[in-house]
Amino acid sequence: MNDEQVMHAMGIDDAYHVERVLASGAGGTTELVTLDGSGPFVRKRIPAKLARRGVWATLVECDSARLPRVEATYEMPREFVVVCDYVPGENLEQLVAARGHLGEKDALQIVAQLCEAVGALHAHGIIHRDISPTNVIVAADGAHLIDLGIARFRVEGATRDTTQLGTYGFASPEQYGFAQTDARSDVYSLGRMLGYLLTGIMPAEGEKYEAALEDESLVSPDLRAVIQRASAMEPSARYQSAEALAAALGGEEVAGPEPPADSVEPPTFEPAPRRRNWVKVLLAVMAAVAFMAAVAIILAQTFGAGEKDVDVPPADEPAASVTADDGPAGGGESTSGTAPAAETVDLEIVESGWSVDSQGYVHYAVGLRNNGDVTIDNPGYTVTGRDESGRVVFSDEQRVFAVPAGETVFFGSLTGNGTAPTSVDFSLMGVDQDQIKPEMDVPAFSVLDAGVVEGTLGGFSVVGEIKTEHAGDESIGMGDVLIAVVLRDAGGNIVYGALTFAERPDEGESTSFEINVVDDVDYATYEVYTQAW
Repeated sequence: MNDEQVMHAMGIDDAYHVERVLASGAGGTTELVTLDGSGPFVRKRIPAKLARRGVWATLVECDSARLPRVEATYEMPREFVVVCDYVPGENLEQLVAARGHLGEKDALQIVAQLCEAVGALHAHGIIHRDISPTNVIVAADGAHLIDLGIARFRVEGATRDTTQLGTYGFASPEQYGFAQTDARSDVYSLGRMLGYLLTGIMPAEGEKYEAALEDESLVSPDLRAVIQRASAMEPSARYQSAEALAAALGGEEVAGPEPPADSVEPPTFEPAPRRRNWVKVLLAVMAAVAFMAAVAIILAQTFGAGEKDVDVPPADEPAASVTADDGPAGGGESTSGTAPAAETVDLEIVESGWSVDSQGYVHYAVGLRNNGDVTIDNPGYTVTGRDESGRVVFSDEQRVFAVPAGETVFFGSLTGNGTAPTSVDFSLMGVDQDQIKPEMDVPAFSVLDAGVVEGTLGGFSVVGEIKTEHAGDESIGMGDVLIAVVLRDAGGNIVYGALTFAERPDEGESTSFEINVVDDVDYATYEVYTQAW
C-alpha cells in the first residue's frame, strides 16, 4: 500500500464509531460499529497474514439471507477489514444452554436453514470449515451462519488443508490432516450440529454424546440414522451435499452410495444478484477497490517465485524428488509412474529454511529444481509444522506457477496458525501428466539495482527494479510478476521469505518493486527471485 492508499483506508476506518468489542483473539478483533447514525454493523479486523480475501470477495455474490451480507472491505497497513450487516439474536450455544436441548421440530428447522446457507457457499466453491454453535445466530427470521474466518476455496488436486482446524467435536476428520476438506466436510459438521441440538451435549464429550444419541426420548431412530450418516468418518459414506442432507431431514429417501463429490462438475462462479444496496456510496467504491486489490494480494498464498539475481549455495542433499504419475496428484512422499519416453520429469526440493515470528507464524522460503527436459506446470508442495513431540501443529499446501526445464524457482511466504512449531518439513506433491508442458514459453525477468532501505511500515524493505528479458507467451498468467525475497544467515542458510507483485513490463522495459520485512530478522544476505503471474 502506498501512502495515499493508507490515508484513504484510515479515513474510512475512522468514519466508523465503535460501540463495543464483541470478540478479540489471534484471528483478529470483531467490533460492533455504527456509521453516521446508521447500523449497527459488525466490523472484523483480520491480521493481513490470515485474511482470505478471495472468500470475502466471493461472499458478496452469495445471494442467501442466511449468510453475512458484506457491506465493505478495505486494507489497512497490517489488517484486512470486513464490514458486515449485524444480525440481532443469540447464538446456538446460548440458546441450548438456556433450554437444555431443542425439540425435534426446532432442531430440524435450524439445521435445514443452515443447509441452505452452506449450499449457497458450496455453489460458489467455498467450504465454511467452522460450523459450530457460536457461529450460528438465531434471529427472528431463523438461523444465520456467520464467521467465515477459516473458510476456504476447494483446491483441485490438493490433499490436505489443515492450516486451521475449526472447532473440536464439530470439525471433520479431514480437517486434522487426513484429506482436503470439501462439501462433505461441512455436511459432517451439520450432522454433529443436529446431534448437539437434540441432545444438548457437545460432540467433543465423546461417550456421553454417543450415549445421548441412543436415548430415544431425545433422538428418534430415523434421525439418529441421519446424524450417523452425515457424520460418518469416511467422507464417501456421508450425504454428498448439503442439499442431500436437507432432503433427508425432510423425510426424503436418499439412495446411496451417492457419486463422490470430486466427480461432480465444478460450480460456475457467475455473480448472483445482490440483495440490497451498500450502506454508503463511499463504502461501495472502497469495497470495489479493495476487491481488485485483494486479487493481487491473495496470489501470495498460491504461487511461487523464479529467477534469482545472485548465486545460491548448492544444497548438500536434495530434500525430495518426484516423477510423473498417471493418477491424480498426491501429497507427502515421492510418487513414481511412467512418463512419455521422450520426456524426463525430475523435480526436487533443493533447499528450504524458515523462522518463527513473535506471533508464532512461520516465514519460509523453498527452492524447487526441475532436472528434467519439460516444463512442470503448477507443481505443489506441503509445509508441515510439528511440536517437540512430533505432533502436527499445522499443515499447508502451496503451488508455484511453473518450473521450466533445467531451472530452479524459489518461493517465499508465510504459513502456520499462531502455534510456533519446533520443526518444519517440506515435501513435494505428485506430478501428473496434465502438468507436463513440453512447449510452454515461460516469460523471463532480471532483477536490477536491488538494495535494502528502511521500511515504510517498520522493519526494512528490499527494493529495486525488474526487467522483462523475454516476454514469452503473453497469455500466460494475468500480466503480473511475482517477486520474492529470500534472507540468509551468515552460514548461507535460509531464515526468511516474503513476496510482492508488480505489473509485468513489456519486453526490454522495467518496473520498480518494494518488499517490506516488518519482523526483526537476523540475516546476512538477501536474494530476489521473479516469476510470471
